[in-house]
Amino acid sequence: MSIRFLEWILLAPFLALLLLGNGYGREWRDPPGVQPEQMWSRVAYDPKLSDPFFESEEWSYWEGSRENPESGRFPPGKVPSKLKHTARCVSTSFGAKHEVRFCEAKLRDVDMIDLFIHENNPAFFDNLRVQIKNGMFTSQFWTLYKAGPRKGLTWTTKRQKLTLDKKAYQKGDVIKGRIDIEILDELIHPQYPDRPPRFIQLYGVFKTVLQ
Repeated sequence: MSIRFLEWILLAPFLALLLLGNGYGREWRDPPGVQPEQMWSRVAYDPKLSDPFFESEEWSYWEGSRENPESGRFPPGKVPSKLKHTARCVSTSFGAKHEVRFCEAKLRDVDMIDLFIHENNPAFFDNLRVQIKNGMFTSQFWTLYKAGPRKGLTWTTKRQKLTLDKKAYQKGDVIKGRIDIEILDELIHPQYPDRPPRFIQLYGVFKTVLQ
């Protein structure tokens, strides 16, 4: 049995959880703890909204790899399914820019849409939920610091802008948009008394089918 195959066996449980974390096969998550009441802003509309991402088809394997399966990374017959990227966003949550590549959209009511923009790879766990209602929207960001505290964190939206390609959607429509959010990340925890507040940015575009 090859070392590469053994690596695949050992990683399989983790990768299965990662697949669920990407929003495939599980309900949308909620932010941890009690979060502040967030601001509401008016949605902008631009029927000519454009971006190269809207015309592209980007995919990755479900553990985040873009490598060619023919290169021998995966055991014969064990090539995992690919995930289509539905967002091309950037987050600065860990002090450096990184990708946020997935977006899901659900029609909750005639005039209410929920967006869930997220990235769950082994290093970054960013999540942004956006609620759109009657031409207004609100957003809630949260993330997971694997080496830091799990309690006492709050994320407050300080600035937000959302542009959509049209005002009305039906289930099955492709919803395209551009988003730009600034969040204040704060911690109140006795073990981290000196941790200063920090600002996080998340911005980019998304294109996904409305469920």
